[in-house]
Amino acid sequence: MNSHAPARSPGLDAALLMLRLAGGGFLLPHGLGKLLGWFNGPGLAGFAAELQQFGLPATAPLPLLLALVQSLSGVAVLIGLWTRASAALAAAFIATTVVIAIPKGWFWMHGGMEYPLMWALVLLALVCAGGGAWSLDGLRRRHVS
Repeated sequence: MNSHAPARSPGLDAALLMLRLAGGGFLLPHGLGKLLGWFNGPGLAGFAAELQQFGLPATAPLPLLLALVQSLSGVAVLIGLWTRASAALAAAFIATTVVIAIPKGWFWMHGGMEYPLMWALVLLALVCAGGGAWSLDGLRRRHVS
């Protein structure tokens, strides 16, 4: 272990764990709802129709790709595997939701951007800080050191 590395706070690692559980726990069921129709989700056909409503292409590969991105990045963020990259990918996905919601204003109850923006910021915090010691990334770091 590097004796010059600053000591990490257990409080910081607990906070990063909570952010990962929230971010991944949000992404995964929403992604599976789009992918498989679980959790009262629309499934791929319904998700394709939603994309069309927003003027986005709904051809076969795009709904599948987006649902996979949301599901797999959700798993990766949840367990802290490639946390920064996974959270960045998920934040980019969520950012499109923010952009789509801008015309409806701020408040989510009116379809505004408040809710997706909050999730994008949670994910961007993980991009900045990483998964913390209590993640698979942290476990890999300890084994490499």
